[in-house]
Amino acid sequence: MNYRFFVIFIFTFATVECQNVANNANANNTNATVDVETTNLKEEIFEPKPPHLCTVCNCIDDIIDCGNRNLTHHFEGEQWSNKTIKIASFKGNLLVHVKPFPKIEIRKLSLQKNEIMRIDPRAFKEIINLTELDLSHNQLTTENLKPVVFEGKFSPDAYEPLEKLVVLDLAHNVLHSLHQDLFEHMENLKVLNLSWNQFTRIDERTSIAISSLPYLEELDLSYCRLKTLSDVHFYSSRSLRKLNLSGNLFTSVPKALEETTMLEVLYLDENPIQIINHSHPFPLIPKLKELSLCCMPHLTIVGPYAFSGLTSLEHLRIENCPKLESIDDYALATQSNSEAPVWPPLKKLDLSDNALRYLPQQLVARWDWLEKLDLMNNKWSCDCNNQYLIGTLLPTYGKKLMGDELDSLTCTFPPEHAGKNLSSLSHRSLRCLDLYNAKPERDATILIGVLVGLLLAIPVCLTIFVFWRRGFFFCGTQGPATFSRAFYKRATDDDEF
Repeated sequence: MNYRFFVIFIFTFATVECQNVANNANANNTNATVDVETTNLKEEIFEPKPPHLCTVCNCIDDIIDCGNRNLTHHFEGEQWSNKTIKIASFKGNLLVHVKPFPKIEIRKLSLQKNEIMRIDPRAFKEIINLTELDLSHNQLTTENLKPVVFEGKFSPDAYEPLEKLVVLDLAHNVLHSLHQDLFEHMENLKVLNLSWNQFTRIDERTSIAISSLPYLEELDLSYCRLKTLSDVHFYSSRSLRKLNLSGNLFTSVPKALEETTMLEVLYLDENPIQIINHSHPFPLIPKLKELSLCCMPHLTIVGPYAFSGLTSLEHLRIENCPKLESIDDYALATQSNSEAPVWPPLKKLDLSDNALRYLPQQLVARWDWLEKLDLMNNKWSCDCNNQYLIGTLLPTYGKKLMGDELDSLTCTFPPEHAGKNLSSLSHRSLRCLDLYNAKPERDATILIGVLVGLLLAIPVCLTIFVFWRRGFFFCGTQGPATFSRAFYKRATDDDEF
């Protein structure tokens, strides 16, 4: 009996304890659930969802403008819209570090005028159809700009290239050289801008990098303080059509340009070149159509056959060269030993803002082939050496080639025509200037004065001489008695008797 009572007591006690444990566990679970819910609620309250890109930037159709907003990042994936973006600009912000962009379709991406010093590997690989990338006006260095920056998506064999990218702008950075494999993931690049960097010379690595672009058509190396170019720099650039070498330190036309056999446009503005003639000519560039030689402060001579290697030239611009006073008649002619000289088919000629006094009649093969002519702001001399310009070219083709600017062309020399409009003298036969800048207009007055003086002086001198011979002026050893005898008439013999 006691045994049974003890067993029932034990069972009852165990049941009660189990219920208490279960109740405590349920309470703990409830508390944990409440804590989790409270934590999630706090997260929702204190960590809101990042704002959409268009709430910060200006979004109009397929153009996103995030410029000049003091941004330090370029947004995460969920902040971008899913539509195709034609232009995305982050110009003028405070970006220092470029991280990988999300998967989004952007045609043109501009990161110019930031403070970018670092770009992560494969930063642009997820961007779809990226055709133009602008990284100009930043702080990119040779050490930080590596080929991995431009790697594309990974395939079983290698990283795929950014096959759509055709324009890359690296101007205004601090590059002094390029990694020789920098462009290995941009095999279709056509336009490359390296201007305003610190190259000073194109070393072998940089030359290999540029030459590795088989489809490169436009290259800008302006304002890089280059003094020379090696003959091999453009050996592989068979597709190059446009080259800008302005603002460098070339004292002569680089011979390396001979390798640019397909070049059509060349800029050599603001270089300290002094002489271009048959001894220092342009190399043979048979396809060149446009040449610019502007703002060259030391250019003084454009001599015969200076441009003889440019047989296809259509547009020549020699502008704002303050020391250039003359251009030779045969500057554009191609020299030939057996045949007569040949001129290129020039269509546009700009010779404004120089110190030119004469325009050679034979400078152009056919003046009637020209489409545009600019002769403004020169020191034109209105004498017989400019008779063709003033008497034939301007009256016949001036209005067609120059428009209203024709009426602004004025004479500087000689003094009698200074300030006159060239067109106003078209009907006159201009005199030739005398040697050593003599001025016949003043000489004529002097000659007339001398002639009148002679005409007056001769009779006066004869009168004086007659009176002197008769002793009127008491000259020599004659005295008063001689003077009296001059009026004394001796009597004849008949008078004595």
